Amino acid sequence: MNYDRSLIESSEMYARCICKTDFDVETVIVGFPGMGLTGAIAAQHISEKLELKTIGFIEGVAIPPVAVFLDGYLRHPYRIMGKKDLKIAVFIGESAVSPEAAYFISNAIMSWAEGHGAKEIITLDGFGYLNRKDEGKVYMVSEPEIKNKAEKLKIPPLKSGFIKGFAGAILNKTMISDIDGYAFLVGTRPELPDPGGAASLVKIINDLKELDINVETLIEQSESIKKKLSELALQTNEMSAGTPRQARKKSNFYT
Repeated sequence: MNYDRSLIESSEMYARCICKTDFDVETVIVGFPGMGLTGAIAAQHISEKLELKTIGFIEGVAIPPVAVFLDGYLRHPYRIMGKKDLKIAVFIGESAVSPEAAYFISNAIMSWAEGHGAKEIITLDGFGYLNRKDEGKVYMVSEPEIKNKAEKLKIPPLKSGFIKGFAGAILNKTMISDIDGYAFLVGTRPELPDPGGAASLVKIINDLKELDINVETLIEQSESIKKKLSELALQTNEMSAGTPRQARKKSNFYT
């Protein structure tokens, strides 16, 4: 769809991308903290395994006033990762995007993508599943014009609903751009980090872009978390079973 771009208000003072390296990309992948941190974990993993370097960052008043340091060194909280001739750029965020900032940051990413020749923007995120069968299962949300990509990858679409926050904002931006925009969403539990869900997202990126990014470490982390949760649940049940009935009743002050 083509719209009159002059009708869209400029918002560079709120958020803009500063890029140190001038290069062309085909695919932009965005993974900011969301449900289960799946998108953020997946984006970081993709960046590490592809050995991407920091080539830019997002700045502006919409960016939270947070300084991030990793391994003792300062890092931009919203970074652009890339590498010459790879044609893939990954946006990594260290903090969740507030509803107020989502419009401006998505606009900055879209402007950067258009200026660097991107053909598609892929958002990685999670959703809180209602059916246990959806845990770790990836769905796709996109415009009707590019549903063939979902069919090619045999990814089911989510039938209906809405996507909140940054993921929803960037998808709205792609609908008024020539760049294809879609989201891969994995079923997850929102209260815990989910490396297993992130692994499912990375596998889809492997299939789509014909990459071979290893996800074994993410799967191992997922199994470790599940094991610790099982041990904690067992300990809690044992403690509850070992407490005398009368004592348990007295400790429950409000009933």
